Amino acid sequence: MGGIEMKKFIFFLITVTVLCSCGDFLLNEDYRGGDWFYLENKGATMPVWVNGNKQSKTFIIFLHGGPGDTAMIMPLFDALIELQKDYAIVYYDQRSSGVAQGNAKPDSFKVEQMVEDLEKLVVLIQHKYNNPAIFLMGISWGGTLGTAYLINPINQTHISGWIEIDGGHNLRDGMAHSAEWVITMATEQINQGNNTGHWNKEIAWYNTKPDLFDFKKVERHAGNVEKLNGYAYNPSNSIMSLLPMPTLIFSSPYNLFFESNKKSLTSVMWRRLENINFVPEMHKITIPSLILWGRHDGILPVVQAYEAYDNIGSVNKYIHIFEKSAHNPIIEEPELFVQKVKEFINKYKGM
Repeated sequence: MGGIEMKKFIFFLITVTVLCSCGDFLLNEDYRGGDWFYLENKGATMPVWVNGNKQSKTFIIFLHGGPGDTAMIMPLFDALIELQKDYAIVYYDQRSSGVAQGNAKPDSFKVEQMVEDLEKLVVLIQHKYNNPAIFLMGISWGGTLGTAYLINPINQTHISGWIEIDGGHNLRDGMAHSAEWVITMATEQINQGNNTGHWNKEIAWYNTKPDLFDFKKVERHAGNVEKLNGYAYNPSNSIMSLLPMPTLIFSSPYNLFFESNKKSLTSVMWRRLENINFVPEMHKITIPSLILWGRHDGILPVVQAYEAYDNIGSVNKYIHIFEKSAHNPIIEEPELFVQKVKEFINKYKGM
């Protein structure tokens, strides 16, 4: 087979893989059932999947991380599978994230627009499912979005409770804390004689005060966090270890265009997040709130968990720190995570 023919054949295989990953994922047992529909707003066509115990009349809207990640792989994890037994979970991919479609313009990649999208989603869920109790659950960037939505008191009237998981309610200070975390952990590695050349070089880089809202620089920083187990405290619990690429492609809605979509969104949006600090307004959040955080989180360190707890205005607020987790306790300690979420939701779902 000649060079041109080989290239055509490879392109054909890639195309088939993409099409299969887009169209056949419903055959996977984890994605059977539930309700699939789309929310359309301002050029974005956002997929929504409602799955689980809809008869419970208690719904959890899951706000994925990123910006630019996907909610559609979460049902492959034990914690969400377990929560679906008791509640309905609303998985949706935000504009230009995951497997979202449409033609959303880059000038719509901003917090205010994401909040508007979420407002419309909440109304849609209320209308479609006859006003169920709705809880918001936001992880990482989803914590930014959820906080931004909830500091509007009118929006709180639609929500029974707020669950923030290692969230970005204060990205401005959070990235500074993250840089300090890397320097501390890298220094420990040097003291132990581990990869000293690399970590001395990286500490010198941090001492130049790099702009961590520059997309290329934050990519370098995120790589350091990952190497120091700041995303997954146990590397075998990383998302890519638990869900390798073949599993993602053939067992979920994930497709090969996802990474390019994510980079397009994040590279535009990340600069717009550099001044995000909702702490001065978090006293406006008066609904029941649960703060869940990994002790070893390197990208949004645990100091921010206490910051959220101290500043939320609700008298019904709770905090739990997961001692064997980094940025994803929902994955690293699923049984304890489910226990804490159920305790909270069952206490407030009837209010």
